[in-house]
Amino acid sequence: MKKKVKRLGAVALAVVILAVLTGCGTQKVSASASKNQEVHVAVVLGAHLNSPCVNLKLIQDVIYQACYSQGSVILVVDDGEPYCTSINIPSQEKHLSKSKYEQIAKKQVKKILKSASSMKSQTAEVDSLKSIQLAARGLNSVEQKGDTELVRKLIICDSLLSTTGVLSFVDYNLNTADAEDITTQLKELDEIPQLDGISVTAYNVGDTAGQQKALPETSRKNLKAVWNSIFEAGNAKKVQFKDNLPLSSSYEEDSMPAVSPITVVQSSMEVHDTEEVNEAFVDGGVLNFDETSIAFHEGTAELADEESASKALQYVTEYMNQYPDFKLVVCGTTACWGGEDYCKKLSLERADAICELLVKEGIDRSRLKSAGVGYSFADFYTYDQKPDGELDETIAKTNRSVKLVDWDSDTANKILKLE
Repeated sequence: MKKKVKRLGAVALAVVILAVLTGCGTQKVSASASKNQEVHVAVVLGAHLNSPCVNLKLIQDVIYQACYSQGSVILVVDDGEPYCTSINIPSQEKHLSKSKYEQIAKKQVKKILKSASSMKSQTAEVDSLKSIQLAARGLNSVEQKGDTELVRKLIICDSLLSTTGVLSFVDYNLNTADAEDITTQLKELDEIPQLDGISVTAYNVGDTAGQQKALPETSRKNLKAVWNSIFEAGNAKKVQFKDNLPLSSSYEEDSMPAVSPITVVQSSMEVHDTEEVNEAFVDGGVLNFDETSIAFHEGTAELADEESASKALQYVTEYMNQYPDFKLVVCGTTACWGGEDYCKKLSLERADAICELLVKEGIDRSRLKSAGVGYSFADFYTYDQKPDGELDETIAKTNRSVKLVDWDSDTANKILKLE
């Protein structure tokens, strides 16, 4: 890993605001904060192009708790340059009835949600780590008043697919992301957000929209593992990820600054038919065959088991027979060992071996392009060196692979430019 750890339309927006203002279609809020508590909330809003529209219903109840307890609310937009709005919750008169407190709090909730619905990305890319750091600083600035118990909550409504800053997944293979390694490097850079005593709830992490291809389950799990490790390193009081929730619509492409798509690498082990092959290749997606599916004799381009390799490529072969106009780039990769020239040569020879195997299965050679990038293509390489310079075999083995990609995709274009 490098030093950089490495549409919502006008009508839909109006509907969201109207629902917030009128309470239509929203769940009944509840006051789970007692009067001897102050609930302080920071919400990270993923209002950008590679994440579905923020579902404001997810934060309605916790904002009500902040308003009812006369705490505070900070709204942070996950952006290339994150920005925030601090909401002032005015003190209420003492000795009011409980129903009056509730009535006032509900009015404040409507105003805050209206403000949240208007906050969108203003700068290209997404810097999720900086957004969380900004939210954490806001929560840490809260001072205790007398005997009142401070309850601090960080709510994240975002895919957390960061594309810039210290932690960027644009040049990083999420399939092989190592949470412990990333966290260690962030510690060394003093970039871990300080979350002492703060509970963290993250909704829909890994859900995608716009030009960002959907993540395979392995990538989603690794993405959550990375963030969980970071939150725990920041001493978060509690961390929970909530998935399988109804998603909002997507933001329109011309409504916000651009966000770079993250290269999606799907394991061949997750493909069980030609339709899943098609899903893997769409929008520049990558199909990965590592040494658990296609093995080579060490240091050579000789297949360890040609019959097993043919079986692993079965659905790719069927897909190419089904779509005779489809052309494929077969790209070999290696661990960082033996020098760049050697690794590029070996990876190209291994790509050639897979192409020849596909030819034996009836695929015309003109529909196949071999490429070998060794460890030089950042999208496919995970840093595999130990501090002493030795190879970290637990990571290195994932770099020894053959990757397949649509010849006409942007991903293939980037690969071929390295030749």
